[in-house]
Amino acid sequence: MKKIITFEEEKRSEFMYVLFNAVFVTACVVLILNFLCGVVSDRIFDNGASSKEMTDNILRSFLPALALSAAFVFYGVHSDVSLQTVFTPKKTSPLWFVLGSFAAAGISFFFALVSEKTVALLGNFGYIMHEYTPYVLDGLSDNIISMFIVCFFSAFSSELVFRGILTERFRRANTGLALVLPAIVAAGMTGSIARMPYVFLSSVFLSWVYMKSASVYATFCCAFVSNASLYMFFVFRNALMPFELLFVFGGLVVAAACVAVLLFRFGAETVYPAPRDDDDEYLRISAKESVTGLLRSFAFWIFVLAILFTVFFFYLSNPTVEIP
Repeated sequence: MKKIITFEEEKRSEFMYVLFNAVFVTACVVLILNFLCGVVSDRIFDNGASSKEMTDNILRSFLPALALSAAFVFYGVHSDVSLQTVFTPKKTSPLWFVLGSFAAAGISFFFALVSEKTVALLGNFGYIMHEYTPYVLDGLSDNIISMFIVCFFSAFSSELVFRGILTERFRRANTGLALVLPAIVAAGMTGSIARMPYVFLSSVFLSWVYMKSASVYATFCCAFVSNASLYMFFVFRNALMPFELLFVFGGLVVAAACVAVLLFRFGAETVYPAPRDDDDEYLRISAKESVTGLLRSFAFWIFVLAILFTVFFFYLSNPTVEIP
């Protein structure tokens, strides 16, 4: 017997279809724009700009940040996300800025280095990972300036998009979805196997901070401190190599302590006003519906294929394989 679908069920199915496909179509556009940004950066760099290392660092952070922000702001404007509301200053406890930053940095330190060591095992099979890392400049002041600019662009674009637009949009549909979906998009866009695990986990944490503090400024501070910590560790890595384990596990202990204080002070649950009954954009969906809707999204699988293509054709290479 043919199942009868009610008008409400049909509207709900269409709602979820639009909800997921719009995000992943936008994400695919950003992947293409990021590739074009890399080509532009290479062209400018090859033509020999003055202070070319600094220029290259800035270009490779500014252009992807611009592509990411522009594409998702377009999505946000055409959905129901109010950017004015996102950037409206809110009275937020300083604990989210201070403890949140320490926790984000500790989480990033631990999982960044652990995933890097794990992925490095592929080298035993002849694989090379083409990780992009900023140039280490000659002077300390140049490195600090480069760090500030690169981390600012990265933190601003990521928090605008993944918290201010995606978490803000999806928190009204399902809380778990608002935590996980921005993390999936953020991790997938890295194009790096080594970075995907810690970007995913830190993104989940930052979305939780956003939903608890209701402030994109707090998550921007957390993301900036986390990025700057990793950047400066990379710059001074040779000198800090003997203390690497101390940084990794010390950072994890500090992160755990900061999260424990935040949980004790504010609790774990994220609570938002109930959806309005007269507005289809505020429909709530269950965890099962979220997973089903995601897996049925054609654009999601295109996004997955685009990530695999990026990883296997631009990130991984095996020069030991003989091509006939």
